[in-house]
Formats: sequence, structure tokens, C-alpha cells
Amino acid sequence: MSSLVNDVIAFCRMFSSFEREEICCGTVTPAQCVLLQTLTEGEWDVSSLAAQTRVTKGAMTRLVDGLESRGWVARDKAEDDARRVLISLTAKGKKEAKRLNRLTEQSIAALFERIPEEERADVARSIQLLRDAAEKTRAQFDCC
Repeated sequence: MSSLVNDVIAFCRMFSSFEREEICCGTVTPAQCVLLQTLTEGEWDVSSLAAQTRVTKGAMTRLVDGLESRGWVARDKAEDDARRVLISLTAKGKKEAKRLNRLTEQSIAALFERIPEEERADVARSIQLLRDAAEKTRAQFDCC
């Protein structure tokens, strides 16, 4: 493998581990953390959440069940279609999502502090370019 491939893989694995150890800290799983942070954007149905977070509908239902049992999310029927169930954060869930967002921001800030100040803007731009490219090619790799 090329150095670039090794670096990208190593960074993704380290950040995933960092996320588990520093952000989630045993209170939530990384998947629950992603779900709580996604729900800060508003109400979602299970299918849309599953597609957005790239898990199956069954896995998403189990994630929502776990968050609902902790009082962090609520299920409500959509006004326009009673068959559709919308998932939203409760007040308790908003508080937890806010806490996780704060930890995420602190963790990213700590990483950026280790990058020379004059290079931070270039790194931020590179990350945005990588994200954009990943989003554009995401459908190509939809195999599951």
C-alpha cells in the first residue's frame, strides 16, 4: 500500500479509537453518539436516519430503542402520514447531544493545537476537500 493509503487508514482508525475513548467515554456507543448528534438537526424517520448514518433499518431501530429507553429520544407519528414515525430528541437528549458536541469540539481543537498554526487553514481545507470527495463517491461504494 502507498504511504497515502496507510496514512488515511491510520488516521481513520486512530480517530475512531479517539472518539470511543475521549468523546463517548463509556456513556454512549459511537453509533449512539452519531445518532444523537444527527438528531440535533431536527426530526427524522428511521429510514432516513439509517440512510444518513449508513446502517440498516433494523440496526437503526435498535439504536433508537436504546436511546428511547434512556429518555433521550421520542417517537411520534408524522402529522401528514400516521404510518410514518418521527424520531426527535427529548430535553434530556438535547442536553446529552450538547455535551457530546462540546466534547467533540474540544477533541478536534486539541488535535488542531498540535498542528502548526500557519498550517491549520490548509489542513482544514484539505479535510473539507476529502469530505466532499467522499460524499461524491459514497454511492459507488454502496454494496450493503
